[in-house]
Amino acid sequence: MTKKTSLPTQSGRSKSEKKRQNILNAASELFLSQGFEGTSMDQIAEQAGVSKQTVYSHFGNKEDLFTAIVEFKCLTHSLTDELFNPDRPVEQVLSELANDFSDLITSDEAIQLQRVCSAGAEQRSKVSALFLEAGPKKLKAKMMQYLDQQTELVIPNSRFAAQQFFSIIRGELCFRKELGIDTRDISGELPAYLASCVALFIRAHSP
Repeated sequence: MTKKTSLPTQSGRSKSEKKRQNILNAASELFLSQGFEGTSMDQIAEQAGVSKQTVYSHFGNKEDLFTAIVEFKCLTHSLTDELFNPDRPVEQVLSELANDFSDLITSDEAIQLQRVCSAGAEQRSKVSALFLEAGPKKLKAKMMQYLDQQTELVIPNSRFAAQQFFSIIRGELCFRKELGIDTRDISGELPAYLASCVALFIRAHSP
């Protein structure tokens, strides 16, 4: 089941935190609908119902704001430091990671965000590099650190292993969604596919 990616409830939060959340919501909506280059800080401020100065006080520039959005999307799909606890059973960690990562990359927002990055790359902007640094590279670094710390598997090269894990998780479902092709005939297979990916990874790196 795809996790809800809206921002947390604002009850109990400070006025400043609420404004920050409004800015993130507004910027996310505008970036996805208009692209990075086509969205201005003025538009974000207007959409969020705050002044442009308030936007800049929370985020130094548009690049920082885009980075914060990518990082937030990872958090809403439970891809946090707590997931990579080396004291937990490795199969449990990898199973949760596989499901959370798959939920993230196959979500409508993630697919739209990748298209924003593709458009940005064509315009020679920094948006693709920002996305890579804030999302995939940070997640891969967490995975590498986890693989280096845990003792249940034999991992000669944690960088290769992390990349291999995320690559097989992507699978046909994500590939089809990126291409805008109907996935209804294979979506029911996803739990079994992810379980087989985890089993394959563990078997490949068992002592």
